[in-house]
Amino acid sequence: MAELLRVENLKVHYPIRSGFFNRVTDYVYAADGVSLSIEEGKTYGLIGESGSGKSTIGKAIVGLEDITAGKIFFQGVDVTDAKSRARINYNKDVQMIFQDSMSSLNPRKTIFDIIAEPLRNFSGYKEEALKSEVRHLLEIVGLPEETMYQFPFQFSGGQRQRIGIARAVATKPKLIVADEPVSALDLSVQAQVLNYMKAIQQEFGIAFLFISHDLGVVRHMTENLAIMNNGRLVEVGTRDDIFDHAQHLYTKRLLAAIPEIDVPNRAENRAHRKAIEVEFQEHKAAYYDKDGRAFPLISVSETHAVALPENYLEAEDL
Repeated sequence: MAELLRVENLKVHYPIRSGFFNRVTDYVYAADGVSLSIEEGKTYGLIGESGSGKSTIGKAIVGLEDITAGKIFFQGVDVTDAKSRARINYNKDVQMIFQDSMSSLNPRKTIFDIIAEPLRNFSGYKEEALKSEVRHLLEIVGLPEETMYQFPFQFSGGQRQRIGIARAVATKPKLIVADEPVSALDLSVQAQVLNYMKAIQQEFGIAFLFISHDLGVVRHMTENLAIMNNGRLVEVGTRDDIFDHAQHLYTKRLLAAIPEIDVPNRAENRAHRKAIEVEFQEHKAAYYDKDGRAFPLISVSETHAVALPENYLEAEDL
């Protein structure tokens, strides 16, 4: 598969101002040197706890967040600044699904107007053609035609998220950034939404950047994934690399937090989670620098890289 999007050494730093003259005294390193690559038609997972910086990366890719440093390339074209994005109709090819479906849908507009808006912006459809296309998009996400004439407040969270997916797909994008698309939904509705996303990917060949705090959900959606903590990537690899051969303590901690429906071994699983947490608290200083940020990634295999101190691999070889 050809590379669709490449992020190189992306940094998003927010200044902290203080004192009488309101001078910049420090920075919040929301994203600090992040690099990743997404292939056409594939799903790339970006996982981390709240505050890790993963949503900042997604918004920076879409153009909703100002970049401090670094580059973003789309199909080989530098799209880091707004002018270069406008030249290639980047906003048509890259769409976003937001975590909060209610606040991302205009409550004063009907569902027809919400889904038709990107079509009006990027296509020359007449009104009848618009209705036909919106009807088709709603059908794709399993919603009836009468949905068009209703308002967001009339739907459940899962239905609103499906409307958000229909809006994102309207322009037939090449990439959709899905920022925690199912985190606010119960398990049965999560499965429905994820199945619709998979079906859409197969039908249209869309690539996804799937952002989540839940490794259990990501496991069923992605081929390649990256674990993020405090603005930096701590581990990158294939699904098997991360789930079967995790090496960073933070990744092991996230894996241990995945709920297990295993009643007979419940006590054993609880003890394992506690042991991992104790190990993390006792040894985390070895995995982070003096400022509490992860070390640069080191390749441990052709597909697997981990943020480890430089002397780690040397010690492993002894």
